[in-house]
Amino acid sequence: MHGLSASAALATELEMLERALHTAEVRADRQRLEALLDEDFSEVGQSGRCYTRTQMLQHLPAEGAQVDIEAKDFVVALLAPDLAQVRYRSRYRPAGQADAWAERSSLWRRHGSRWRLCFHQATPAP
Repeated sequence: MHGLSASAALATELEMLERALHTAEVRADRQRLEALLDEDFSEVGQSGRCYTRTQMLQHLPAEGAQVDIEAKDFVVALLAPDLAQVRYRSRYRPAGQADAWAERSSLWRRHGSRWRLCFHQATPAP
C-alpha cells in the first residue's frame, strides 16, 4: 500500500469513525451522517452500483436497525497531510446469517480538526 503508516492515534480515530458508520444509531441520525459524509462523498458499492451523498443520506436511515456489520483487519495509511485511506474487510449479517466478505477502502479528508468520508468502495472478496 502506498502512503505513510498512520500514527496509532490517527489509525484509532479513523477506525472509530468508520465503525461508527456501521452502527444503527449513526445510520439513523441524519445530522451525524451529514457531519461524517463530505459534501462531495461518493460510493461504489459491493454490487458495483454508484451512490451519491444525497442517495446515502436517504438510504442509510431507511436501513434502520437491520444493520449488523462485522468488520476486521483495519489498516490506515496517511496519503497526504489531510487525506487518509482506511482499508478493511467486512460483511453484513442480516438475520444472523453472514453474507460474503467484501474488501473495503475509504478515503477520509481532514477539515480543520475533524475528518469526513469523501469516498468509499466495496469489492467482493475472493
